[in-house]
Amino acid sequence: MNLQTLEHAAHRPSTQKKKSILVWLDDRLQFILLIPSLLLMTLVFLYPVLYNVYLSVHDWTFLTLHDPPFVGLRHIMHVLGDAGFYHSMYLSALFVAGGVGLQFVLGFALALAVNRIRRGHGSITTLFVFPMMVTPVVVGLMWKFIFDYNFGIFNYFLTVLGLEKIALLTSNAFALPATILVDTWQWTPFMFIVLLAGLKSLPSEPFEAAEMDGASKWQTLLHVTLPLMKSVIIVALVMRIAGAVKVFDQIFVLTGGGPGTATETISMILHKKAFVEFDFGYAAALAIVLTVVVGILCWFAIRALYSEK
Repeated sequence: MNLQTLEHAAHRPSTQKKKSILVWLDDRLQFILLIPSLLLMTLVFLYPVLYNVYLSVHDWTFLTLHDPPFVGLRHIMHVLGDAGFYHSMYLSALFVAGGVGLQFVLGFALALAVNRIRRGHGSITTLFVFPMMVTPVVVGLMWKFIFDYNFGIFNYFLTVLGLEKIALLTSNAFALPATILVDTWQWTPFMFIVLLAGLKSLPSEPFEAAEMDGASKWQTLLHVTLPLMKSVIIVALVMRIAGAVKVFDQIFVLTGGGPGTATETISMILHKKAFVEFDFGYAAALAIVLTVVVGILCWFAIRALYSEK
């Protein structure tokens, strides 16, 4: 055996080791490339959550900024025993039920209508989606001018019809329905676009079979379309419920939570506790309780979705 052969045999284990390392890196390259993004997401999402928990267990106000005393679960218990919290949750439930319910009905009706159109549905879809693209603050300001008692176009048409003006945004009876109407105007397009995509993805065979069996359009809708759309409907409802619970911009611009507490939803009372009363510990505890409530609702919805599958 010559010297060149001995050198080649000596270098062979190191070469194989390098190849095995390269194969290992190649198999896990996609996960390695995700590490920076995962670290960034951990910093962006996990840190605020942990800091919020830290705030909730301390009596953090302007008077105790430098050395807040530890209070444990006192803020959580205070939230659970606060009548104002349950009132705001009740208003939030009305807002979510009324707004999301209307958005689903209108969005599904529009999706069914547009799905039947053969030509020009692209421009119609773009027109319907436009309200969703507007900033919520701008939407609130626009509708505040529309509902204005003295100069708003809404009351102008009422006077044209011979009816009395209505102070929608300063009335205990009409303030919450007015905010629901504004939210419905902006977010019905979301329901529409999601449900339209779901309708476009449905197979044609069940509808052809229903037509051959002589099913009416109403029967086809109830017994074919809705069952096939169940998963899409659940996803759309979960996303909108999670968004509607934390709506703040529109209500803040339209009514500021008033008149009185007529529109003081959970997001409004959270803002009030944190940035008006500067009780950051209580506001953090309130945010935790709200997150748990929304998480439970979403868990039930997702469980229903996967149980169906």
